[in-house]
Amino acid sequence: MTPTIIDLRQSFTHDEKFNTGPDAKRQKIHQDSYPSPPDCVGAKSAAGASNVDVVPLDLVLENPEAAWDSTDSDNADDMTDVNSMTDETHIHDEHLHHRGSTSSSTSSGSSNNMEQESVETATGEPSSSEGFDLPKMILSSLKPVVEGAPKSIPTMVLYDDHGLQLFDQITYLKEYYLTQEEIEILERDADKIVDHIPDNSVVVELGAGSLRKTVLLLNALERKRKNIRYYALDLMLDELTKSLKSLGQFANVKTAGLWGTYDQGLAFVSSFGTDVPKTLLWLGSSIGNLTREEASDFIASYRKTLNVGDNWIIGIDRRNDAQDITIAYNDPQGVTRDFIMNGLDHINVLLGQDFIDRQKFRYFAQYNVEVGRHEAYYQVNEAHELVYTAPSTGEEVRIALAQHELINVEYSYKWSLQESTALFEDTEMTKVGQWTSSSNRYDLHLVQKTPFYFKTSTVDKPLPSSDEWVELWKSWDLVTMTMIQHPTMLLEKPIALRHPFLFYLGHIPTFLDMQLSRVLKEPFTEPSYFSVIFERGIDPDVEDPTQCHSHSQVPDTWPEIETIIDFRDRVRERLVKVLNEPVSYPMTRRLARMVFMAFEHEAMHLETIIYMLAQSSNTAPPPSIPAPWSVRMSAADDTSSSGATLSPSPVSPATWFSIKPAQLDKDILSLGHDDLESDDLTDAHKDNLDAPFGWDNEHPLVTSRPLPSAFEIQSRQVTNNEFLGYLQSSGVIGESLKGNERTPASWLIRDGGEVFVKSVYGPVPLEVSGIWPVSCSNIQASGYAAWLSSQQNTTFTLPTEHELSIAFKLRQATVPKTGLETYGFRQWYPTLDHQSLSTSSSLSPSSSHFSGPGGLWDWTSTLFAPLDKEGFKTSTLYPGYSTDFFDEKHMVVLGGSWATHPRIVERRSFRNWYQANYPFVFAGFRLVRRA
Repeated sequence: MTPTIIDLRQSFTHDEKFNTGPDAKRQKIHQDSYPSPPDCVGAKSAAGASNVDVVPLDLVLENPEAAWDSTDSDNADDMTDVNSMTDETHIHDEHLHHRGSTSSSTSSGSSNNMEQESVETATGEPSSSEGFDLPKMILSSLKPVVEGAPKSIPTMVLYDDHGLQLFDQITYLKEYYLTQEEIEILERDADKIVDHIPDNSVVVELGAGSLRKTVLLLNALERKRKNIRYYALDLMLDELTKSLKSLGQFANVKTAGLWGTYDQGLAFVSSFGTDVPKTLLWLGSSIGNLTREEASDFIASYRKTLNVGDNWIIGIDRRNDAQDITIAYNDPQGVTRDFIMNGLDHINVLLGQDFIDRQKFRYFAQYNVEVGRHEAYYQVNEAHELVYTAPSTGEEVRIALAQHELINVEYSYKWSLQESTALFEDTEMTKVGQWTSSSNRYDLHLVQKTPFYFKTSTVDKPLPSSDEWVELWKSWDLVTMTMIQHPTMLLEKPIALRHPFLFYLGHIPTFLDMQLSRVLKEPFTEPSYFSVIFERGIDPDVEDPTQCHSHSQVPDTWPEIETIIDFRDRVRERLVKVLNEPVSYPMTRRLARMVFMAFEHEAMHLETIIYMLAQSSNTAPPPSIPAPWSVRMSAADDTSSSGATLSPSPVSPATWFSIKPAQLDKDILSLGHDDLESDDLTDAHKDNLDAPFGWDNEHPLVTSRPLPSAFEIQSRQVTNNEFLGYLQSSGVIGESLKGNERTPASWLIRDGGEVFVKSVYGPVPLEVSGIWPVSCSNIQASGYAAWLSSQQNTTFTLPTEHELSIAFKLRQATVPKTGLETYGFRQWYPTLDHQSLSTSSSLSPSSSHFSGPGGLWDWTSTLFAPLDKEGFKTSTLYPGYSTDFFDEKHMVVLGGSWATHPRIVERRSFRNWYQANYPFVFAGFRLVRRA
């Protein structure tokens, strides 16, 4: 097989080609454009790279009917054995990425790192690679401009041929756990990981280096029979050629190389059209090469090139035990020492003279626990002077070295889970998967660019920002303008107890406009009659729909959708003006409360529309966000899109988390919070924008309620499979599931009694959705509890509001976020959390194994009522928000669902409520048993 390698070095060199902004004029790469056939006119072989066709990118663009490296094969089992990929097939695994030669965000070239999979330099010809002159970098790093500044040597000096051989030996050492543990993850979980990669995707590996680990993913893609175009990006042509030759043949995966830097790779990725799904690979903890700020900038720069739905798989080494890290970079055999010291010999080759004597240095390594990075240095054994003579001029450069002076040659940053979670939050990359080695030292993270991003950790910022509003509007428009198909669905009522979809499109801007007008004492936005028909929706009695609270007049004919959208946009402009013009609109606590209320009101109705859409057979799925399960069932013909068979997914049995309230802090035991709306107008509070807001039913803070007795609560919500087991045990099977009052409204029962779960992607078979939490009414949940009680001769019930609040607060106080929380549209279906989906049940129950809020809301056994009758005060801004539902028919639900905004989920005082027999809400349950 002759590898085809696309030369990016001259194709993406100008700023205008790298522009990723809205006005960028880019030549788009479409589905069948790459690479050119090996015998393409103009293809050329590069010096030093035999049996390889190096093709200029511009020539490739002119030849879209491309052949690929991969020889056609009818055998799907033609996959490469990772164990056969020894140093004879490729001589390096995780090597250098020098920041100065790649991303513009990391162009200083002054700091050094070693984690990278790829050598981002041509070691034989250092000055021939565009963008940097390695000899010049060596001298400037050893003689910094600022006198007294620490000296350093570029990390890339470590990677001559002998250095690559030594580094390959390092990656096979048991002490160097990074490679071994990444391989462990891929051998165990590659099939699960590639489930997230759509068919007909492009996969680009940044700094490919050795494909010893990558081949595990490619083999998994081949097993799944996914048509994939894989590009390996590296600046080392020889090594890139060896890597591609080592791959062997695939039937479905086609391979090509990209010869260039990260900057050029970035421009290449941005050149694909929006019709091409992409997945980036960044393995080997290459992120460790960058400081935390540089890593954030780097991810942000690549994020701009991605389309909605594109993925990025990133390997990250954790902040592990200092001894483990130290020995990984300073093994007892001395291989790492020889690897580092060989860099000094390579310097002499690069400079063409005896510039440095390695006998006058030793390898010094340490793990900086505070900073979270490993540091490698050359330590000067004795004071001496380095002298470099310029060949052309004879001019000398003299560098004085002091005894014991440290000269840095590489940094390797480590990341705690909290740090990596914050990194993805800051760069607005949604984490959709995380796979961890058995030692919990290394992770593969799968992050995705999503159409909007709801940041978490905003509880300490009571006033929603302009940016938060923008993201909320993105979500609202995506759901109401694309998932609700216009015009046919606008008047559809998939739930008879609710208005048609069109009402909500008018209700949301009308509510915001009316609240603005009341607080600012300004007139309503025209058409003002919207305030008559769109002010308030309906929540009729489930048993007697003729009984309903006060609501807006229902017109004979609803307004045209174009009129509503125009009104919506003008109201949004009005709010933006209020938020951005503090002189005209000073932000008082009363105005801020109104903004808070309107924000959460819109977020809550976004969820209302979503659960209505789940009940409709006409719903369009969220655009560019494919369902992640490996086999998708067609709602039309029940056939698998890939032809593969479905197999049930495993899930750990629910464990019981024991709580003794008498031993807990009063903050965890409390309910509600202090936020009296009338205080907004007092001198003491009118300018206070720091105190948290809440709805009227959250006030006051209650600390005197009698403590619950000790209890145990299930670690997770009951699943669809478990609920089906209850029904089958009760004799409700097959066709009898249809129309049965115990059958959840979230289920679709097809002919023959086959169960599907309704979703925004259409009906999902139990082989996929069986491990999702079951969405049902409070009455149906109570029926399950009664059945299980009779089965096990133990009393099980739904938790009280107080019990569930304690459990959620305890979880929130003791378990850090992972970025995999099951709320805020991290996914578009009600999955269990990451811990619950683990198939290991060997660990004893603790707060880390108790799933927090998310997936679905949690039903309680508590009637919705004021927390404290004496302290409750009805809202004057929204008088009927709570009081209309203190009717002994509505039950408290806590937590949140996958479609709930993080601001709501993470405010532990928030209380929601639904009628006990209302079957459509995204609400599930877990059980308690009491001492």
